[in-house]
Amino acid sequence: MSDPAASTPLAGRVIAVTGASRGIGLAIVELLARRGAVVLGGARSAPAAGIGGVQFMALDVTQETSVMAFADTAAALGVDALVNNAGVGSFASLERATVEDYRWMMDTNVLGTFLASKWFIPHFKRRHANGLASQVVNITSDVSDRTFASGGLYTASKHAQRALSRALAFEGRDYGLRVTEIRPGMTDTHFNHRVPGTPERAAHLRPGDIAHAVAQVLGAPSHLRVDEIVLHPVTQDIVF
Repeated sequence: MSDPAASTPLAGRVIAVTGASRGIGLAIVELLARRGAVVLGGARSAPAAGIGGVQFMALDVTQETSVMAFADTAAALGVDALVNNAGVGSFASLERATVEDYRWMMDTNVLGTFLASKWFIPHFKRRHANGLASQVVNITSDVSDRTFASGGLYTASKHAQRALSRALAFEGRDYGLRVTEIRPGMTDTHFNHRVPGTPERAAHLRPGDIAHAVAQVLGAPSHLRVDEIVLHPVTQDIVF
């Protein structure tokens, strides 16, 4: 049984992407498809126009039955990589933040990453039993290791995603799984109820920048593990 990653990096690969209907997720599925991958995109609703090489299905990452159906469909296609991209965020002081804010962000960002990873693992283990490797790429944020005023709940969710990514990387070594965390800085996309393309975000990262990082990681040689990639626009303050 041959591994599709052994030929051209993405041609013939089967990759599942959550949060795929717009913004970063849509840019990811479009780029992967252009590079020859078969892509399963999961989202609450599909884009208005179809994309060649991309199959969309309804997915709510906060609902385990929905995630299980997504994982089963991906497994039937022969999936070899999962991109956990679904994510939300809003900002308020801890005094003003609500329990609904907490549940919205924690359920989507943390529970969603946990559930998708959990239900893809059995398939990745079966691949390993056949001598094949797999990959998981988690899209988090450059705040997954820091915080700031009014960002307590959002950054807490990103810290938790980072912890899940690292734990999965340790566990996945037993079944040939490589795990990468991609941590974008300020990005001009649909986030925090924003409309992309406004002048004040002209210098921010574009969704395609993150998509190219994902493609680079997925196309890396099989002996190479990329633990994380941090992306910043040159105008963003440097914070270590």
